[in-house]
Amino acid sequence: MAGKKTTLGLGREIQKNRRRDVEDYLEKWVQENEEELKDISLAEYLNELLEQYGTKKSHIIQNANVDTTYAYQIFQGKKERPDRDILLQLAFGFGLSVQETGHLLYYGGANNLYPRVKRDAYIMFALHNKFNLHRVNELLEGQGMEVLGK
Repeated sequence: MAGKKTTLGLGREIQKNRRRDVEDYLEKWVQENEEELKDISLAEYLNELLEQYGTKKSHIIQNANVDTTYAYQIFQGKKERPDRDILLQLAFGFGLSVQETGHLLYYGGANNLYPRVKRDAYIMFALHNKFNLHRVNELLEGQGMEVLGK
């Protein structure tokens, strides 16, 4: 992953250009950044995370408290759009950052966390502070909110 541009960096490159020849610019930009642009599946992203974190599916699934059969179907690409809360459980299973969780939700076809939604704000706080699933559920339950993995 060394030498790759960040998503934020790619976005800034697009935003800083104010040319009138938009189509020419974008065509050139896409050609220059072909390797950075990717359209991957949820399963591919999850497997990238496994490699990046040097961990095993079984460990993540256990930490996420997700049904084993269902979780393996997600990792294999048989379940492309699991419930948002399942994706959040997997995020806590990995110990992902808020940004990584946003990517996970995106690839899973779910809405990103939004800090103006009280439950999402608590989940973001828990992700940022590296809470495990049990601890975030205690936090949510203590506030009268629906826990992850009911």
